[in-house]
Amino acid sequence: MRMKRMGQKPKDLLGAVVFGAALFGGIVFAAEDGVDAKRVGQAKEELQKSLTKDGGSDAVKLDAKGDGAAAAKPEDPAAEMSPAEKRERTTKLGEVQGFLDLARKAIEEKKEELASHYLESIANIKLSDADKKDALISLAEAYEEKKEPVKAIQIYEKVLKLLENDGDAPEWLFRLGKLYRETNSMTLSVNRFYAVLNSVVKVSGRGFENYVAITRKAQREIADTYFIMGDFAQAQKFYNLMLRSDLSEEEKPLIMFKAGHCTFMRDDMAAAMVALEKFIREYPGHDAAPEARYLLAVAQRAQGRTKEAYDTVLDLLRYQRDKKDSDPEKWIFWQKKAGNEFANDYYQRADFVNAVTIYQVLSTLNEAADWRWPIVYQMGLCFERLRLEPRAHECYKHITESAKKFAGTEMPKSLEILVQMAGWRDGQLDWSRKSGSTLNSLLGAEIKPITVNPDPGKVTR
Repeated sequence: MRMKRMGQKPKDLLGAVVFGAALFGGIVFAAEDGVDAKRVGQAKEELQKSLTKDGGSDAVKLDAKGDGAAAAKPEDPAAEMSPAEKRERTTKLGEVQGFLDLARKAIEEKKEELASHYLESIANIKLSDADKKDALISLAEAYEEKKEPVKAIQIYEKVLKLLENDGDAPEWLFRLGKLYRETNSMTLSVNRFYAVLNSVVKVSGRGFENYVAITRKAQREIADTYFIMGDFAQAQKFYNLMLRSDLSEEEKPLIMFKAGHCTFMRDDMAAAMVALEKFIREYPGHDAAPEARYLLAVAQRAQGRTKEAYDTVLDLLRYQRDKKDSDPEKWIFWQKKAGNEFANDYYQRADFVNAVTIYQVLSTLNEAADWRWPIVYQMGLCFERLRLEPRAHECYKHITESAKKFAGTEMPKSLEILVQMAGWRDGQLDWSRKSGSTLNSLLGAEIKPITVNPDPGKVTR
């Protein structure tokens, strides 16, 4: 989709890029409106000095014969030129290469004005746009490598304007889609990916395999971009479309998961459960499997299937410990997230048995004090609520005893407070136990809990 309404005011900075602002808006491609002879002359002098340096393996001398200039491509556009025209073209190609080297060096050294100056010089050399293509694309790639997407976008857009029917146009459009997404210009990103689908059918010289490869990549990027935008219905349409095509063994599980994720994000929990269960069943060890288990547990809980949600979380925790064939950090992340979320939820609901079960598994994930101690403390609280004071005492004592290892070193403030809290609760348990024993000895019998009779006038022990 080519933007032609140059008089329209763009809505954002990158919109201005598309309409020819900044680098290519006036200075760099000034040759279209008139050449700044003085600046071009200065650039040529700098170029000649660079090219004639002794010992430079990349040096190119601009003599009349064009020795050392860039080699012609297999399909030589100079095939029908006269010998004199060929020599002149070869010399100018050498100039392009020289300015390109200088521009890349300026980009590497973050000398933006100088890089623009050399780029202007390339634009003003009297060669066909096709002859300048490789140099311009090389500079765009250099800006990509330096993580400067706006400048890379400017070059790609200009090259597309000059060579919209070039065989490489679909690839440039694809790169533009990703670059616009990096700059958070999502609408422009989607438009460029759609343009890939439109361009491959009209560009000559591309084989069917290339067509399939780049359209498949564009479809996936469109879906991913819609997902980032929060348009999960549109994203799911593209993911489902891809699932009906001949995906590779590497692509299929990831697309299947993303389609199920879209269903979850659309709040269709019943359908999400079906999709996620199928994915986990078919690809239990995939890198996306831990996140799929987490999403499945959340969906089950939302549907009121709390027992199944609990089992799914435990399955995630235990599978992580037994299976290390996929990305371990990804599994650990989702195990921690699911475990903390569900254990805390069970605790808030006063379901202390399920809460402490999950906390126990979580405590084995990492031995670091800032991870383990807060979980052990929560276990102690659960045991207190379950009237299992000896187990609660073990938890608090574990924290206070472990804290002694920090003797002589500075303990983080959060852990210091946690140790104090554990010590206080352990003291309360000890006081309660001693008080009960003292009362029993004074009364000569064990104190039994009060029970309430149907008759409000009578209270028995």
